[in-house]
Amino acid sequence: MIIECPHCSEDNKIEYAENIRCKKCEKDYKGFEFSKRKIITGTALALLTYVGFHTLNDEIKGYGERYPIAVEYALLDSCINGSTNSISKSNYLSKRDACLCALKDTQEDYPYADYKDNAKGFVPIFRQNAKSCR
Repeated sequence: MIIECPHCSEDNKIEYAENIRCKKCEKDYKGFEFSKRKIITGTALALLTYVGFHTLNDEIKGYGERYPIAVEYALLDSCINGSTNSISKSNYLSKRDACLCALKDTQEDYPYADYKDNAKGFVPIFRQNAKSCR
């Protein structure tokens, strides 16, 4: 076990025995309690830094204020499949991209708290954003 001397802070490697003394200052450890040091590993520190950075980065980019997934899905489904007419795959993909763009922009302009209070206020902003995304 490695313990730190409470008198001079020198690290000491010891085995369990009586009359244990610091190798530097020769004082004994009688009357002191010791516990293992808790050191955060480099991997854990790197992981925590990575998660913290990306969480902050997502907040800066506006991903922290997204609507719940079920609401996003319903809004996108309604936007993309609102027409009963059949359309080509390329038109569908174009429409999907415009709807995704409009939803992203609308989420920035109209937070979910506002949407919950007044869902009808969402529609004009979404339509305006959809026009600018085409």
